[in-house]
Amino acid sequence: MTQTHTAHDVQAIPVGRLFTESHERYSVPLYQRNYTWGEEQIHRLLQDVLDEAGQPELKEYFLGNLVVAPPARPDEPFDVIDGQQRLTTLYILLSVLRRDRDFPAITGDLQPLTYEARDKATAALRTVARGGVTAEDVEVDREDSGIRRAEGIIAERLADPVLRQKLIESRFVEYLLTKVLLIRMPIDRSTDLNQYFEIMNTRGAQLSPVDIVKARLLRCLQHPDDRALLNHVWSACSDMEHYVTMTVTAGDTAWRAMVFGDSWEGLPSADFTELRDQLITQNPAAIAPASDPSTAAPAAAMDLNQAISLYARTETTKEAAEVSEGERFTSQITFPTFLLHALAVRPMVGDTTSLDRQLDDKQLVDRFTRRLQELDADAREDWVQRFTTDLLRLRVLFDRYVLKRDATLTSGHESTSDEEPGSWSLFRVARGESSKTGTVRYSPRYRPTFADDESGARPRSLQRRILHLQSALRITYTSPRTMHWVTEVLRHALDRADSGEAVTAEGLYGVLQRHALDRLDAALHPDGEKNEVGPDGLPLGFGIPRIVFTYLDYLLIERENAWDFTFSYRTSVEHFSPGTEDVEHASPAEHVEDRQLLDYLGNLALVTVSTNSKFSNYQPGHKAQNLAARRQSLKLDLMARRAAAGSWNDADILEHHREMVELLFEALGQEPPVLRNATEPAPHDSDNA
Repeated sequence: MTQTHTAHDVQAIPVGRLFTESHERYSVPLYQRNYTWGEEQIHRLLQDVLDEAGQPELKEYFLGNLVVAPPARPDEPFDVIDGQQRLTTLYILLSVLRRDRDFPAITGDLQPLTYEARDKATAALRTVARGGVTAEDVEVDREDSGIRRAEGIIAERLADPVLRQKLIESRFVEYLLTKVLLIRMPIDRSTDLNQYFEIMNTRGAQLSPVDIVKARLLRCLQHPDDRALLNHVWSACSDMEHYVTMTVTAGDTAWRAMVFGDSWEGLPSADFTELRDQLITQNPAAIAPASDPSTAAPAAAMDLNQAISLYARTETTKEAAEVSEGERFTSQITFPTFLLHALAVRPMVGDTTSLDRQLDDKQLVDRFTRRLQELDADAREDWVQRFTTDLLRLRVLFDRYVLKRDATLTSGHESTSDEEPGSWSLFRVARGESSKTGTVRYSPRYRPTFADDESGARPRSLQRRILHLQSALRITYTSPRTMHWVTEVLRHALDRADSGEAVTAEGLYGVLQRHALDRLDAALHPDGEKNEVGPDGLPLGFGIPRIVFTYLDYLLIERENAWDFTFSYRTSVEHFSPGTEDVEHASPAEHVEDRQLLDYLGNLALVTVSTNSKFSNYQPGHKAQNLAARRQSLKLDLMARRAAAGSWNDADILEHHREMVELLFEALGQEPPVLRNATEPAPHDSDNA
């Protein structure tokens, strides 16, 4: 017997039915924020579904909850109370998939998704659903940049030939439509929504994977002071927006000097007993009162439930004077991802897990559980003790050797996917000193990691090169699971620390260079049987990996003496000479006869989605007038200079292509490939261009 549901029932709804039921529509109420998901969240959703679609045994995958207020009348929509970001992303994804011939057709029109009293957002979604933004729609769509940006991000991902092949082979769309479910949870319209959100965001929230991992590690420690140390280190390290040197010794500069040295620049002890004495035994400021049930440690070993109850949600008190630091610095990874990096720094022998899966925060509990299970019961306590000291030392090294955003710095033309304030920084924290009315006061000072002051971070310095290279890698590998360069930096720094050696600028720069060049080498030597390549064997069009564009800009910084260049988030491949020629405004000097050249590296640049939209099908000379867009990419600026000088045709594309390819292969220490003569324009074509 078929079970029937009403709008007031909790239901597991496949993605394929979300917007196809003729009587069910969704509206985002006015009090909900606008659509804000960026590249990282969208990529993660796509990757999560792809991971599940690729499993040998296909199971239903629950994507999350969709909390709604059912309609008062049958012709009214559900009001979306919670889950609107995910719902909007799915709507955009389905809209993009519907117009792609390589994927199974989604039959029927999608029911409209609306944003209450926000006509521009609703119009943007309607435009996406009817076939994507065109040149005529740009003005409408600009007024809701989040939706337009999301469509561009999804379209770019689907155009990636490697990912596209995976999506086809895994029958991604079929799995998405039938096996990926949202749990639709109705609440009564009379519910006090303020109280609902308060409950959901505090007491009603479920334990996170981080809480579970912490509890399982605590269970391995026998002594109350040992558990107190792990709890204290964990809480301090989890605050990714402050330097851990400040949070782990909050409120006491003498305590900080004991742990990190008089300059505050030392590493904490690698000896668990010594660290416990410094942070717990010798310093009552680190120990919560015994009457506090949230941190009071029982005398006996705990089971998992006890560990969760006692330790899962403790936090570290922060000095009031230092809280503003969190408004200044923005970490580039979250604490769950940092934990996975810390685990990967000392890999388990024989671990065959792929690199991306090692940094997949969905695997957080499983990764730590497997690591503990690989150990004998007697060895687990020793491992957790070492992980505790490693965790704190790695956080100090992370703060010192991995870039952050600094809100006090600005390039004036930053463009980011997640609207982080400020520009890139690479600072170490040190003790500063000031004296007022005869009283000496110590406070943190942030100085370039490899220089005594800002003058040491001059152009061509290793400090500046390291910062540029890290920021290039950061905008290239935007998904946390692909940021393996961070693991390599941390492993290098911890190896030096373990052996009592200093981390030098030369050594760290070498680690970053090897990582970047290995990936560049792979990007420039694709498998010609699986990827579309040009006559010189290089990838074409959307198949060119992002590292090619970003590393080119890194190389051009030195060649063009452009040391004030700032890397910004860019995801859209721009055809400088457009695929559809603007016949009305085209001139012979901007005409490309061989249309295959349009997909050559020489005609492409990496820009933001909004810039790609603004460029539309304009001719190169027109695009060259957009100075703000040119600041996004030094390669784009080179092309724009040539176009502004008078021409952008076959000969210009080929010359720029060869110039960029030679620069890349010179960095690899390899001979550049040669284009076959068949692709060369006839001599008179070049002469008359």
